[in-house]
Amino acid sequence: MITLFRAVSRQEKEDYDTHLIFRTGRNTLEAKQFFKTRIAVTSFVDSAMEQNYDPAYAYLLTVTVDDDQFDTTQRTQKLDGYEAVHIEEDDLPAFNNCVIFVKQEVL
Repeated sequence: MITLFRAVSRQEKEDYDTHLIFRTGRNTLEAKQFFKTRIAVTSFVDSAMEQNYDPAYAYLLTVTVDDDQFDTTQRTQKLDGYEAVHIEEDDLPAFNNCVIFVKQEVL
């Protein structure tokens, strides 16, 4: 198992709560990125706040994934200087099937 971290807006959290899967939406990137450490996602959120990113990140999702079933190592890349897992839209269904647990907390 691997733990990944994703900062999300209120809208993305509500979409996840409604559908219980990660998915792309209108006017969004056709992929999802998940940081490999909490420090990385915290740094990312701090930077976004300094830039007044809209919509603002409001929640942190801590995602536990069965990486025996979904290989995250081949999808690892640098994002803002930190390691992150990049999941293309076509791979999101397989990724969602390997999600074991999602913890949500307010940022």
